Amino acid sequence: MTLAWLWWALLLVGLGAAGWGWVRYFRDGRRLGAFVLGTFGALAALVAGGFLALEHGHPGVLQGTGLAALVILVAGNVLGYPALTVILLWSGVTVLRRESRSLGNALALLGGATLVVLPAALRWLEPTGVVRDDAEYLIRYGLHLAATLFVGYFGFCFSVFLVASLLYRWRPVRLTPEAVVVLGAGLVNEQVPPLLAGRLDQGWEAQRRYGAPLLITSGGQGDDEPVPEGRAMRDYLIDRGAEPDRVIAETASRNTAENLELSRALLSDPHAPVLVVTSSYHVFRAALLTRQLGMRAHVIGSSTAWYFLPSAVIREFIGILRDQLRFHAAAVGAILTVSVMAVAFVAAMTAPQ
Repeated sequence: MTLAWLWWALLLVGLGAAGWGWVRYFRDGRRLGAFVLGTFGALAALVAGGFLALEHGHPGVLQGTGLAALVILVAGNVLGYPALTVILLWSGVTVLRRESRSLGNALALLGGATLVVLPAALRWLEPTGVVRDDAEYLIRYGLHLAATLFVGYFGFCFSVFLVASLLYRWRPVRLTPEAVVVLGAGLVNEQVPPLLAGRLDQGWEAQRRYGAPLLITSGGQGDDEPVPEGRAMRDYLIDRGAEPDRVIAETASRNTAENLELSRALLSDPHAPVLVVTSSYHVFRAALLTRQLGMRAHVIGSSTAWYFLPSAVIREFIGILRDQLRFHAAAVGAILTVSVMAVAFVAAMTAPQ
């Protein structure tokens, strides 16, 4: 019995999902769900089209798809995994030598160390020998399955985050901003540090390029800061020639979400288009937050030292997981449920009759 009807159904569903998802994503690069839907839809349509072509005596599409998938898989494991491990370890050591020794700055080193021990840990958890119904085998089977699914899930999420981040950064600015908002990043001895100076320079240049009437410097006063960041940022710009009446300081915010919310309150219209400036590694998370807040915004980034990027990117990924905690908690619960059900199935199949 031919399965053509199934492949036709999958092809139509895949094309519909790809079209709907990609149209929504290209209209607004902050729609992460639309990006994932469009990608899966396109892959489903490609596979279905390959099987339909195979049924008509044309195996090339399916063979090409399989070969491409195999090349990506092999390249990722043989080349990508070791390269990523080395980059993370190198970056982690470098950032700890050049910057403060904090947990945030150690994330690249911790990530590299995790990738070093991960294969051995999965092999150690993997049950060996003939399938059995004793407790030790079933526990190892369940733990190994859950760990493998967790690695696959969060690896997939991280890949989506990286690709979507890069695609967003390449999007052109398609709005005329009423204001340019520069997000704070902390002061050092009352002074604007290089990372924050890069944001401010980029924001001032953007104000002139797009003709925005306002430049908002956003940042409150931390426990270890003698003055609010927003005020120090405004002073930095005025000292370099910015017009004082076109620079407004927002000085009450404590995090990125408050940076955006309190800066929006300074606009003549809360729905006015704004251009947000932050560091390159922080662009995509800030963009997702502007969408959650219902802002008409585009986010651009200033350059960041290469050695700092891996730890910063990992920190941003963790931040996005936290921002979408309910969704990822549900995914973790689903993985645990699948693992328990698989263990129960194996126990039932191997139990003495």
